Amino acid sequence: MNLICVHWGVNMVERIDIGNKCVECNEDTSFGSGRFVNRIPASVDTSCGDKEYEIEGYLCPECNQMDCDRCDNLIAVDEDISPYDIGLEDGDFDRVHFDCLTNEEKNRLEYNNG
Repeated sequence: MNLICVHWGVNMVERIDIGNKCVECNEDTSFGSGRFVNRIPASVDTSCGDKEYEIEGYLCPECNQMDCDRCDNLIAVDEDISPYDIGLEDGDFDRVHFDCLTNEEKNRLEYNNG
């Protein structure tokens, strides 16, 4: 673990590098862990009392999932669909699964990305 102190104005932020661990769940993301593919470099800011920390490591694919606005399931990395993807400026959702699109929305997606 590398500890580096960084001065930002009058505050002191301690930077902690946790290597190949996920900054959210602390699971190993190194090659052979099953979490190496689709991991992304990440950092999380946190504090304890008056001390501030920046934790650096990776975000594993499981922690990088987002909630679907139409069902209770999580959407995997790069599998989300936004209103913009189907040619709408606005919609009744921000991110959904393909299976959660209406038939009309699926047709628009196919037409726009054809």
